[in-house]
Amino acid sequence: MTIYWERCSICGKYHVLKQCILDDDLMVCSYCCLSCPKRSICHNPVWLPVLKVALKTEVKPRRREAEKIILDLLSRLEEGEKKD
Repeated sequence: MTIYWERCSICGKYHVLKQCILDDDLMVCSYCCLSCPKRSICHNPVWLPVLKVALKTEVKPRRREAEKIILDLLSRLEEGEKKD
């Protein structure tokens, strides 16, 4: 797929463009399409905002693991002091 950067018919900036559904002569960028005052009457906007669902990740209890490691290291230090 090739993406062409052309000049928007409304704002004049160079963005990726699509042809407007309401007016066939207009090539609009996503910013102009989303902020268009006629968007409420547009039956099929060319630029649709897409929401991505964030994946839930499990939070590992790192604090408990860290406490176990610290206690293990302290016990090893105490054993080393007892031997000396």
